[in-house]
Amino acid sequence: MFKVFLLVGIISTDKRGLVLVSQRKLSYFVLVQVIILYFLQNMASYLVIPNYNLIKQDWGVSDSLLGLMSGGYFFLNGFGAIFWSFFSDASLLKRKIFLTSSMIAAGICILMSYYSQNFFLLLIWQVLTGAAFGSVIPLCFSILSDAFESSRRTSIFMLWYFLGGFGLVAGFGFSVIMGSYFNWKTPLFYGAIIIMVIGGLTSISLLEPPRAASEKEIQDLIENGISYHYTIKLTDFPAILQNRSNIYVVAQGVLGTIPSGIIFAWTVQYLIRDAGASEIAAALLFGLMSLGAIGSIRVSWIVDKLYTRDPIYRPVVAGVSSIFEAILFIMFFLLPLKLDIYTKNIAVAVQLIISKMFSDAVLLIAYVFFFVAMLFSSAVGPIRNSILSDVNLPEHRATALSVIMILELFSKGIGITLIGALSDILGTLRISIIIAMSFWLLSGFVWLYLTKYYPYDLQFVRGILEKYRLDLISSKKEK
Repeated sequence: MFKVFLLVGIISTDKRGLVLVSQRKLSYFVLVQVIILYFLQNMASYLVIPNYNLIKQDWGVSDSLLGLMSGGYFFLNGFGAIFWSFFSDASLLKRKIFLTSSMIAAGICILMSYYSQNFFLLLIWQVLTGAAFGSVIPLCFSILSDAFESSRRTSIFMLWYFLGGFGLVAGFGFSVIMGSYFNWKTPLFYGAIIIMVIGGLTSISLLEPPRAASEKEIQDLIENGISYHYTIKLTDFPAILQNRSNIYVVAQGVLGTIPSGIIFAWTVQYLIRDAGASEIAAALLFGLMSLGAIGSIRVSWIVDKLYTRDPIYRPVVAGVSSIFEAILFIMFFLLPLKLDIYTKNIAVAVQLIISKMFSDAVLLIAYVFFFVAMLFSSAVGPIRNSILSDVNLPEHRATALSVIMILELFSKGIGITLIGALSDILGTLRISIIIAMSFWLLSGFVWLYLTKYYPYDLQFVRGILEKYRLDLISSKKEK
């Protein structure tokens, strides 16, 4: 496990009284800061979803409209990512400026969601919230790529995803509890305050590393004060879009985000409706089953070790993981799961779930399937980010990820929306979700095909960085 250093441990003083900053310790502090930002974004994205049933009761809207709202949130999140990323990559401004603006704007949109008087206004403000949060993933990805060398990035991205992912749990839990004891709007008010205060302060104080600081080809130059001055241009887009590795990462992402979005958006609703559970019980069981993601930390560490032997292991592990998670999730939803736990008391719900798990073999088997599936599922995202950081130049990374994000989020939005529509047509979520899970099989095969191009694109980018090194040295001598 990585050791997290507090700020007091980052700064030390030598005999001459000069303040020295350990780059390694600084990198871990940056990791903590971007984890907080990702945590807050995840928390905000699930302040509404767990209370779909309460919104239906208040405003009489259909699953199709609820799915459209969540789908629109994720889709506009992708468009926002392109906007924030391009202006960040095209300028030499600090990325924390864009992140701070993003957090404040998102907090305002969430607060306006709280004050919405009808579903149409709620939908508009939720979609705008997604656009405002567009900076978080691509810019934090870019910052982490600059803070950590390539051979460690899968583990670092896994820690970022895993610890930041607790925001989903926090958002689910906070929303369910507030919705059950007060009303479904209450979590929006407090969530907005948290985003603006904690998110704003964290992003404005971000200890951002120099661009390209971790690239071994030019790392020593950056450490000696030479600035990496390369920025993205509109003419760079064809090269980004024609990169074979980028193309196949997009293809697997479009296929893989359909089931992944559905898992997080509709599993709790499936447990409530088909398995028979209260919002509290369903959210608790979902959280317990999702603990399998903890094992992905070890998987990511192993992938980084394998990478030092041969980079090809990254897409291979991602492909195998995608295929296994598809099979396990399908088996989970095929089981005739019945909970019949309707209590709204958290302690009682936990007790009943654990008791039933030991007395009901179907529930225990279902738990194991979902738990192991989450282990495989959670490792894929960090591997994807590591591959993208390898096959794209530092000034292209945030924009490349945002282009991929918008296509993935479009796919996720379509998937979430269609599941809502199919639920209305079929009268059940089970069959629709099972069909969606099969897309992970196709995603796995695309990952395996990527192994044909990834090593070449990796070496191509390293060659360009070597040329940049010569240019930077030449520019330094001329000055």
